[in-house]
Amino acid sequence: MKKVLVIEDDVPLCWLLERILKNNYEVVIMNDGMEAWSWLSDGHIPDLIISDLKMPSLDGLELLENLSTSGLFKNIPVIILSGYEDTNKRKQCLDLGAFTYLVKPFEPQSLVTEVKRALSASKEKLFS
Repeated sequence: MKKVLVIEDDVPLCWLLERILKNNYEVVIMNDGMEAWSWLSDGHIPDLIISDLKMPSLDGLELLENLSTSGLFKNIPVIILSGYEDTNKRKQCLDLGAFTYLVKPFEPQSLVTEVKRALSASKEKLFS
Protein backbone atom coordinates (compact mmCIF):
# COMPACT_ATOMS: atom_id res chain seq x y z
CA MET A 1 0.00 0.00 0.00
CA LYS A 2 1.36 3.42 -0.98
CA LYS A 3 2.27 5.72 1.91
CA VAL A 4 1.03 9.33 1.92
CA LEU A 5 2.52 11.85 4.35
CA VAL A 6 0.05 14.61 5.23
CA ILE A 7 1.54 17.74 6.80
CA GLU A 8 -1.23 20.01 8.03
CA ASP A 9 -1.67 22.07 11.21
CA ASP A 10 -5.49 22.18 11.00
CA VAL A 11 -6.64 19.12 12.98
CA PRO A 12 -10.16 18.88 11.47
CA LEU A 13 -8.64 19.03 7.98
CA CYS A 14 -6.17 16.27 8.96
CA TRP A 15 -9.14 14.15 10.00
CA LEU A 16 -10.87 14.85 6.67
CA LEU A 17 -7.76 14.10 4.59
CA GLU A 18 -7.27 10.83 6.44
CA ARG A 19 -10.91 9.87 5.82
CA ILE A 20 -10.61 10.67 2.11
CA LEU A 21 -7.39 8.69 1.62
CA LYS A 22 -7.29 5.86 4.18
CA ASN A 23 -9.15 3.25 2.11
CA ASN A 24 -6.49 3.31 -0.61
CA TYR A 25 -3.34 4.55 1.11
CA GLU A 26 -1.42 4.31 4.35
CA VAL A 27 -1.79 7.84 5.75
CA VAL A 28 0.78 9.37 8.10
CA ILE A 29 -0.22 12.68 9.71
CA MET A 30 2.25 15.33 10.88
CA ASN A 31 1.16 18.71 12.26
CA ASP A 32 4.06 20.87 11.11
CA GLY A 33 6.90 20.90 8.63
CA MET A 34 9.66 20.48 11.22
CA GLU A 35 8.00 17.38 12.67
CA ALA A 36 7.68 15.99 9.13
CA TRP A 37 11.30 16.82 8.25
CA SER A 38 12.46 15.04 11.40
CA TRP A 39 10.35 11.99 10.47
CA LEU A 40 11.78 11.98 6.94
CA SER A 41 15.32 12.38 8.30
CA ASP A 42 14.78 9.26 10.41
CA GLY A 43 14.65 7.28 7.16
CA HIS A 44 10.91 7.22 6.43
CA ILE A 45 10.18 7.69 2.73
CA PRO A 46 6.57 8.23 1.68
CA ASP A 47 5.32 7.77 -1.87
CA LEU A 48 3.62 11.18 -1.78
CA ILE A 49 3.53 14.27 0.43
CA ILE A 50 0.50 16.50 0.87
CA SER A 51 1.54 19.69 2.63
CA ASP A 52 -0.13 22.83 3.85
CA LEU A 53 1.62 26.00 2.71
CA LYS A 54 1.36 28.07 5.92
CA MET A 55 2.59 26.20 9.00
CA PRO A 56 4.58 27.01 12.10
CA SER A 57 8.31 26.20 12.32
CA LEU A 58 8.84 25.01 8.71
CA ASP A 59 6.30 26.10 6.11
CA GLY A 60 5.43 24.43 2.82
CA LEU A 61 7.83 26.55 0.76
CA GLU A 62 10.76 25.83 3.09
CA LEU A 63 9.85 22.15 3.07
CA LEU A 64 9.83 22.16 -0.76
CA GLU A 65 13.23 23.87 -0.80
CA ASN A 66 14.64 21.22 1.56
CA LEU A 67 13.12 18.39 -0.45
CA SER A 68 14.33 19.74 -3.79
CA THR A 69 17.95 20.01 -2.60
CA SER A 70 17.92 16.59 -0.96
CA GLY A 71 19.15 13.66 -3.01
CA LEU A 72 16.97 11.23 -1.10
CA PHE A 73 13.65 13.09 -1.16
CA LYS A 74 13.70 15.22 -4.32
CA ASN A 75 11.68 12.72 -6.38
CA ILE A 76 8.79 12.42 -3.91
CA PRO A 77 5.77 14.16 -5.47
CA VAL A 78 4.33 16.97 -3.34
CA ILE A 79 0.82 18.37 -3.43
CA ILE A 80 0.61 21.79 -1.79
CA LEU A 81 -2.60 22.88 -0.05
CA SER A 82 -3.15 26.59 0.46
CA GLY A 83 -5.90 28.59 2.09
CA TYR A 84 -5.65 31.24 -0.59
CA GLU A 85 -5.03 31.58 -4.30
CA ASP A 86 -1.74 33.39 -4.80
CA THR A 87 -0.26 33.30 -8.29
CA ASN A 88 3.25 34.09 -7.05
CA LYS A 89 3.18 31.41 -4.33
CA ARG A 90 1.75 28.90 -6.81
CA LYS A 91 4.59 29.66 -9.25
CA GLN A 92 7.19 29.43 -6.47
CA CYS A 93 5.84 26.04 -5.35
CA LEU A 94 5.73 24.64 -8.87
CA ASP A 95 9.21 25.99 -9.62
CA LEU A 96 10.48 24.20 -6.50
CA GLY A 97 9.05 20.94 -7.81
CA ALA A 98 5.56 20.71 -6.34
CA PHE A 99 3.35 18.43 -8.43
CA THR A 100 0.32 20.68 -8.00
CA TYR A 101 -1.11 23.46 -5.85
CA LEU A 102 -4.67 23.10 -4.56
CA VAL A 103 -6.65 25.87 -2.89
CA LYS A 104 -8.76 25.10 0.18
CA PRO A 105 -11.58 24.35 0.31
CA PHE A 106 -11.17 21.72 -2.37
CA GLU A 107 -13.45 19.00 -3.65
CA PRO A 108 -12.46 15.63 -2.13
CA GLN A 109 -12.66 13.99 -5.57
CA SER A 110 -10.24 16.60 -6.97
CA LEU A 111 -7.74 15.68 -4.29
CA VAL A 112 -8.15 11.96 -4.98
CA THR A 113 -7.62 12.59 -8.70
CA GLU A 114 -4.48 14.65 -8.06
CA VAL A 115 -3.09 12.01 -5.68
CA LYS A 116 -3.56 9.34 -8.35
CA ARG A 117 -2.00 11.56 -11.03
CA ALA A 118 0.98 12.41 -8.82
CA LEU A 119 1.64 8.78 -7.93
CA SER A 120 1.28 7.72 -11.56
CA ALA A 121 3.64 10.47 -12.78
CA SER A 122 6.13 9.52 -10.08
CA LYS A 123 6.02 5.87 -11.16
CA GLU A 124 6.55 6.84 -14.83
CA LYS A 125 9.48 9.05 -13.83
CA LEU A 126 11.12 6.13 -12.00
CA PHE A 127 10.90 3.85 -15.00
CA SER A 128 11.78 6.32 -17.75
